[in-house]
Amino acid sequence: MAKENNQENKSLPLFDVPFSRRVEEGWKNFWKEAGELRRLIDQRADGEEIGEQLEILLCPVFTEVYAEVGFHEGKYDLILNLEGDWSRLFPLVYFKKRAPKEVLEYWNIFVGRQARDEKKADFQLKIGEELVSAEDFQVWTQWQDKEAKVSVYCEKLLPLLPERESNAYWIVYTMLDYAMGELTEMKYICGLELLDQPEKEDALALSELLPHFMAHLSLNREELFDAERYCSLYTGYQMKPDEEAKDGLRRDVYAGSCGFLSLLNEFWRGESRIMDTFYRDGIEAGYFCYPLYGFQGEDRGGKILNFRDEMAEGIEALAGMDSFTFIGGASGIYYGYLDFIAWDLKAVLDAAVTVFKKSGIDRVVYHSFRQDAEGITLFEKREN
Repeated sequence: MAKENNQENKSLPLFDVPFSRRVEEGWKNFWKEAGELRRLIDQRADGEEIGEQLEILLCPVFTEVYAEVGFHEGKYDLILNLEGDWSRLFPLVYFKKRAPKEVLEYWNIFVGRQARDEKKADFQLKIGEELVSAEDFQVWTQWQDKEAKVSVYCEKLLPLLPERESNAYWIVYTMLDYAMGELTEMKYICGLELLDQPEKEDALALSELLPHFMAHLSLNREELFDAERYCSLYTGYQMKPDEEAKDGLRRDVYAGSCGFLSLLNEFWRGESRIMDTFYRDGIEAGYFCYPLYGFQGEDRGGKILNFRDEMAEGIEALAGMDSFTFIGGASGIYYGYLDFIAWDLKAVLDAAVTVFKKSGIDRVVYHSFRQDAEGITLFEKREN
């Protein structure tokens, strides 16, 4: 980790053990020590004992561990859950993609709590001494383009309202995850209401929910459960630029696209929860800022976008996909912005200096996705 938790290191956190190395070493340790976890699964040990073993195996990589295990069709399942937090998606996908072949001979690795077989409506959770099962739920959807507001009625949850409402909602979200998959639930449900009485219209059963969403979204089961696909979903945005802003804090931006919108929104609000979580795991996210006054003539916008893409491809090629993940960018009145996650920040910055210098650009600044961080000038051409 970074040597000190101070503002200088938050602006330029050159971790002693970056996330890329934590993942590499974590998988080596998993391969050596996972036999005990397989034994506990085989013996149907209680959840607490399995949870303790999962923490032993995964905490060297992740500060917080949310995972489940299982056994299906001759292989063990390791399911890495997001627990409703999109900031976990990119690190978990990175971790999954780097599982060594020796591990994959025994284990299926999944990102996001997996849906149970929709043909079987027998999944259940325990509430005190009582079980709540899929057949206890009635569901109604109200669609707004590609998102749905969902209303749920379950008589067995009524005793939890209103004093233990958060517990009731946790149960509902978990049952929805089992019905349709955690990624589907997080991406395509825009609102959830727990009803105290059923609606008059015909309801959907939980077992019908996944086919219902597949039909409405024109996506198959594999697409809905593919965590890498969600990393590639970009959102375009437009803003009213501040024509006086020349500080590189993106206030001059008029258009951009982002594959990690929750991170960008936190930056605009001056918040740092995601960045603090990343910091604890040896991850950095930030952007390169460079002047645009050299881009002139016809199709100026196209030239700016092409330049950004060329820089991203060059940095990825030099630093390696193990170090750099492109997540979007923006164009401003004065500056262009290239956004990324660094799994090894030093490798990314070294590559960026080389790539940008060759491009002929006059100046490049690195800035963390923290409003209170300082910009770090990587290089600047000096006039003779």
